[in-house]
Amino acid sequence: MPAYNAVACFLDVVISVGIVLALYALLGKSLRELLDKTIRLSAGSIFYMRALILVLLCTALSKVLNGVHQKPEAHFIEYVWAVAGDISNVFDNLFGVLLAYVAIVTILVVVLKPKNEQ
Repeated sequence: MPAYNAVACFLDVVISVGIVLALYALLGKSLRELLDKTIRLSAGSIFYMRALILVLLCTALSKVLNGVHQKPEAHFIEYVWAVAGDISNVFDNLFGVLLAYVAIVTILVVVLKPKNEQ
């Protein structure tokens, strides 16, 4: 049964990266357009987009790379619950990081918007 630990850890990583990529796909285009109109520097937009994906990946992987450590006599459903618990932690952390990122981008837009209108 120790092979289940490795499989559960692999599933944790795959699901977490999938969640991050789905979030990036949902937010990427509109966030890029907002940054392009606000910053008017392609390097600035690229920086904020790369920072978003890097922070999301690091946040998601920090919760799942510690692995799943179940006893060898554990039943299969205990591994399922361990993976579900890890994914729940990933969602919690990603929510907090996205709130902070939105706050930072909002401040950036508010500060730079008057300069762009002149």
